Amino acid sequence: MKTLLTVRCQLNNYWKGLALLVFSVVSSLSFAQTSDYRGMMDFQAHCASCHESPVPGSRALGRSDLKAMPAAKIYDALTVGKMSVIAQGLSDDVKRRIAEWLSGRPIEESDRSAAAMTNACPSGVKLGNPLTGSNWLGWSPDPTTSARFQSADAAGFDAADVANLKLKWAFALPGAATLRSQPIVGAGWLWVGSDNGMVYALDASTGCVHWSFESKRPVISSLTLGPRPNAPDRYNLYFGDFASNVYALDAQTGKLLWSTEVGEHHAAAVSGSVVLDPSGERLVVPIGSWEEVASTHPSYECCTSTGGVAVLDVNTGQTIWKVPTLAMEAKPLWKNKLGVQQYGPSGAAVWSAPTIDAKRNAVYVGTANAYVPVPDGGASDAIFSFDLGSGELLWSTQLLAEDANAFSCDGSESSQQYCSGAQQGPNDDVSAPPIIYTLANGKQLLLASQESRRLTVLDPDKKGAIIWQDIPSDRATGVSGNLGPASDGQLLYVPLAFATDQQFESTEGIEGEGGLVALKPETGETVWTTIIPPPAKCAKDQPKLKVSANKYCTSANQGAVTVIPGVAFTGSVDGTMRAFSTADGQVLWDYYSKRDYQTINGIEGRGGSVGGPGPTVVDGMVYWGSGYAILGTTSGNVLLAFAVDPDESSE
Repeated sequence: MKTLLTVRCQLNNYWKGLALLVFSVVSSLSFAQTSDYRGMMDFQAHCASCHESPVPGSRALGRSDLKAMPAAKIYDALTVGKMSVIAQGLSDDVKRRIAEWLSGRPIEESDRSAAAMTNACPSGVKLGNPLTGSNWLGWSPDPTTSARFQSADAAGFDAADVANLKLKWAFALPGAATLRSQPIVGAGWLWVGSDNGMVYALDASTGCVHWSFESKRPVISSLTLGPRPNAPDRYNLYFGDFASNVYALDAQTGKLLWSTEVGEHHAAAVSGSVVLDPSGERLVVPIGSWEEVASTHPSYECCTSTGGVAVLDVNTGQTIWKVPTLAMEAKPLWKNKLGVQQYGPSGAAVWSAPTIDAKRNAVYVGTANAYVPVPDGGASDAIFSFDLGSGELLWSTQLLAEDANAFSCDGSESSQQYCSGAQQGPNDDVSAPPIIYTLANGKQLLLASQESRRLTVLDPDKKGAIIWQDIPSDRATGVSGNLGPASDGQLLYVPLAFATDQQFESTEGIEGEGGLVALKPETGETVWTTIIPPPAKCAKDQPKLKVSANKYCTSANQGAVTVIPGVAFTGSVDGTMRAFSTADGQVLWDYYSKRDYQTINGIEGRGGSVGGPGPTVVDGMVYWGSGYAILGTTSGNVLLAFAVDPDESSE
């Protein structure tokens, strides 16, 4: 092993000559893996021994230097370059994942900009006021509830019309694999981000493209939009990227106004939507971390990152306040069997959008699991309430204690005092923004949802005291996806996915069936449950898989729910989009999206799994992304626009 590592490091002397070895990579339809966590795992397993902390004088490039290189250059080094000797045992898919994860860009060096598309909008089109009329301008139409409810007037149709939804156009995001950035709509414009590193502005009706902007890293957060202070008739577009950079653009032109990095740690990321406070003068930013993924390999010094919340001045991007969700500083704990130092506590990342409580001048966030099995002061799997003005911690409530990643517990003697009896936690993150729900008597509840579908109802007037907590199913639910329920002010609609006996990488522990449940938030009483049978249709789309198609073709619902009066929308891993009656759970409409598309912008398009955000519904149209490549679910790169038009073909 020592000899092999020495050879690996020596061969890294040739990295700086890679520019001479670039060659063209051609693919009829290639999906990038820029935000696929397996890329980080592959890097740790095969590259980190030399590149995580390069030995002085070895000329091996560190992670930051590699991240600055184009994906094609890294891929070339692994396939035909000097590193090909070391990488010869790796599959092509592993090489691609490493290259695209490090660079944050697709390998295929194609033009991803609006200029390369065939459907440019007419020049000189002025953006009206997106803050008036029908719109959807963030993770939820109302950031002060995060309920993901669109009114009848703004939706433009109701339950009687939903069966007449037809595909109006498909827009392909070149090189994308996962549509985790929910589109926002206002004044007839649509803005959407992509894990291809681009943000696009489209016409919401026709899908023509106004402009594009290239960020530093993949964009998986949803966008938000607000007025530009002291500039009438100008509007700012805000979002974060997968390296914790936050951006403000001119919503009409795409011009960069400012950019701010909110996380110092190399694993910091903004994956949840940024949110404007009611004044429109401060931007609330959730700070996450993907460091947990790196901890799966023993060569990694796990773990030193924590989640947090930052509030920025919308004029300048300067930080007004920033607080960590885990106040305890990570310290050296033990060394694993390879002699690699392990640290803790860490974790409690914030993966979802904050919720603004205008009544209490507070901001609520939910946190993810711990990264090492040591006490973290109740920070992981918790709901936090911060004062919106100062960042002062008002209260926090942990929903699941001791939910820790135990990958770093390798049985080494020095780890025993920390890892004795430690088990791998379910990683039951608070995966969705807390929802503020108002009862008929005016009292408000705070609804929290975890990846397992477990629901917790808290009292915001009693420092987050738990009112009730339960999983809304008699069957075991899978810990997978679940970006959250939605509420119409009457019921809460929760997407379901059911558990397997084993954890399958492709579906994160979910099997053939999923569904939707409606319940009363004040009591937890179930009103109806709809179970969707396992699909058969997607099995033929994945002929190379070697295990039961049931494990890969599943009706499990991972994506967030969107609700309008009478209708709840959610989508399944098999690629099916569905609309359910809120009265009884009956399926009113479905659309199988995992197929090829003739797109309006001249880019090859293919649908995949449906996960991440639910659809955006505005002015009689439904905008929904197809493609969700998270640990093995199916890639895709299309934004689909449906309209209530019985005379228009869906093809």
